[in-house]
This record gives sequence, C-alpha cells and structure tokens, in this order.
Amino acid sequence: MDIGIISTRYAKTLLRFATDNKEGDKVYAEMQTLAESFRQVPALQQTLLNPVLTAKQKEEILICAAVGKETCSTTTCRFLQLVVQNKRADLMMFIANTFVELYLKSKNLIKGRLVVPTTVSEGIQAKLRKMVEDRTRSKVEFSTEVDPALGGGFVLEYDTYRLDASLRTQMQELRRTLA
Repeated sequence: MDIGIISTRYAKTLLRFATDNKEGDKVYAEMQTLAESFRQVPALQQTLLNPVLTAKQKEEILICAAVGKETCSTTTCRFLQLVVQNKRADLMMFIANTFVELYLKSKNLIKGRLVVPTTVSEGIQAKLRKMVEDRTRSKVEFSTEVDPALGGGFVLEYDTYRLDASLRTQMQELRRTLA
C-alpha cells in the first residue's frame, strides 16, 4: 500500500467535490485546521489507529479536530464519513496535508513566512510580499513571527526557498570558521 498515492487520490477527489459544491474555501480552512491538529497533537494519529474505537467515534474525533466547536461543512462531513467507512481514517493526516498543497496550487497561492527580531511595519511586510509575488508569479499567504533570538536581520521562507539574513546565523558561521 502506497500512502502517497492513496492520500493524493482522496485529496484530489475532495478538492474536486468541494469545488463543485462551491465550498472550496471552507473545506480548505477545515483541512488546514485538521492538519494543524495532527501536528500539535501527535496522539491523534495513534487514537485513529485504535481498533477499539467505532467508526462513528473516529468520525466524531476527525470532525472535532477539523472544526472544533463550529459546524462542519457538508462536504467535509460527508468526506470524513467516506474515509472512515473505507477504513482509511489512519491516512487522514496525509490526506489533509495533501489537500492543502493541492488547494494552494489550484489557486496559485504560496505560503510565506517572515521571522524578525522585533515587529516590523506593514510597509516592509508589503514590500517583501511584493518581492516574493514578483519572483514566483503567485499570490502569497504571508505570516509574520517575532523571534528575539535572531538578534537582528530576518528569515524569509516561501515555497522551498529560505533566505536567512539573521545576525544569529551570521554569528554561528563566524564561530564555525574561527574554530
């Protein structure tokens, strides 16, 4: 059994189904939340592998992980029922991550992240976003994080690219060359 092929097939089907039902954005948000739930709670994957749980319990766990206390979209609920019925609940982590990637690709979006030692103005963020959009010819979902440990400079990540212009990294390189 190839997890990659199976999860990609399910994710493509979900994307097509969500797009046809005009719930693509809502399903995207729910799959992002579900993928983040798997990252933050590693025991979630082990729980889905538990043979003692019924299919209904696994379905409820997945819905709760995807939407919390909010109401689930009909597309996501039906999809999660299908996944659990087909005994593929253990692959949901991979399906959710693959769906997010496929959705971003279909909308020509890229996730970007800027890490800085102190807060930066919206103007600087806009300039960096524009630079990334010009280079990639895509829209960018940008998040900014503050990490005082950088000391100075910044770290810019998008797609598979990483630009580390932080003082911390430069100091580490200097130590390495002097040692």
